[in-house]
Amino acid sequence: MTDSRAGIRRRRAATAGAAALLVVLGGVVTSCGTGSADGEQAPQRAELAFRDAVGTSYLRHYEPSEVERRAGAFDPFYVNLTASAASPGKGSVRVRDIKVTVDLSAVKSVTIDTMMKEQGCKRSGDLVTCTPKDMASGESANLWLFNMVEWQNAAKGPAGSMKVTVTSDNAPTIHFTTQLVIGSPRLTARENLHPASGPIEPGSDLEVRPAFGNEGETDVDGDLNVAVKVQGQATLRREYSNCRYDKADAPKKALCTIPGPLRAGAAYETDRPFTAAIDKTGSQGKITATLYPAPNTPTRDLLPDSAPRGTGAPLGFRPTDGSGFRTFAKELAFGDMQFRTTRMYDRQVNGFAIKGKVGQTTEIGVMDAAGYFDGDSYVTLPEGVSLIAHQEGEASEMLFCEYTDEKNRKVLCPAPNNPLPVLRVRIDKRVEGAQGTISVKPDPEHPDPDLTNNTAPITVEYVD
Repeated sequence: MTDSRAGIRRRRAATAGAAALLVVLGGVVTSCGTGSADGEQAPQRAELAFRDAVGTSYLRHYEPSEVERRAGAFDPFYVNLTASAASPGKGSVRVRDIKVTVDLSAVKSVTIDTMMKEQGCKRSGDLVTCTPKDMASGESANLWLFNMVEWQNAAKGPAGSMKVTVTSDNAPTIHFTTQLVIGSPRLTARENLHPASGPIEPGSDLEVRPAFGNEGETDVDGDLNVAVKVQGQATLRREYSNCRYDKADAPKKALCTIPGPLRAGAAYETDRPFTAAIDKTGSQGKITATLYPAPNTPTRDLLPDSAPRGTGAPLGFRPTDGSGFRTFAKELAFGDMQFRTTRMYDRQVNGFAIKGKVGQTTEIGVMDAAGYFDGDSYVTLPEGVSLIAHQEGEASEMLFCEYTDEKNRKVLCPAPNNPLPVLRVRIDKRVEGAQGTISVKPDPEHPDPDLTNNTAPITVEYVD
């Protein structure tokens, strides 16, 4: 294994349970550069926004007899801050004097302790106030603020809410609330969405039926979201009225909201299948289905209320045998399948556009490009665009693309190994006509019938 390949293997969060209570702040930073009346330079204006904020936070529950399990056990509370510049041509902006305040006045049956001094955290009554370091645009910081422990005789169930407020010297104040629940679900899923054993015919339909369960100690109350994505050379049929789709014709993504609860000890599968239509010239692809408690659905899988919906009856769940399911975590569970057609050795790639403002950071799932499941993909970034690789402390199992030659903007994206590799880039400056490439190499053991589709352009679309 080369150094570049070793550097982009799957990374896991170093602290157990770090993803349990993840609040993510994704931001846009705007610089103004105006001076004050006395000649001093006013701070450049900035904006911060919450992204992928966890609406329901589950804490582990221990029975009074479980003295040994309780010893030293805690649930960490994290805030993940991301800063990015928004004003075109203004360069880097620092977000100054950041202060994170957590209001605990509505919390019951939970003890807050172990303030993290490295983040400047202190408690005064019902308020925890933390003063992390300033951040430059493009930086991310996963901030461990404090630990939470349930009371010894606490009952399972709702434990109140925590209100999070973030301010800085040069950004508007923003707020977020997370609901605490004592007791944790453990979500499970049937890993294989379809028992396909060999190549399928291009132009055919492929039906998949996701299945999920809960092996935990607490029900998942409220709505559940099932996010279904098709990568490669297939699209979804727009079928169900409680599903939103990313576009009206030939969608690649669906988000279906199904009423809960997901009871502890129960398992369900969708009462009807999702249908993927394979392209007539398709060679391969992948279908992924992920279950989330609805308040915890990440931004990358959300669709607006205005998104097109299906026209058929609503999709639901029906009971199923949960034996043989894979156990995931309290935040999500997923199943998937890869498919190949009789054109499987025609390795090909689609080009794409990087869209955004100067200073903005964006993520692109490189598997959205059609067809390369067995090997790496190779990217040359357009001039004026830089890569942001996996950041230390990120609570994620995502595969991230990384530089192999930063000077020449060469990037390697690892072969997909579920979930998808992510190309995360920042638009540093405007370069008219800038263009890069993405390419895949032929399978050395099988002739590629069409080498003309192994490389495609990457363009940049600037938003003013």
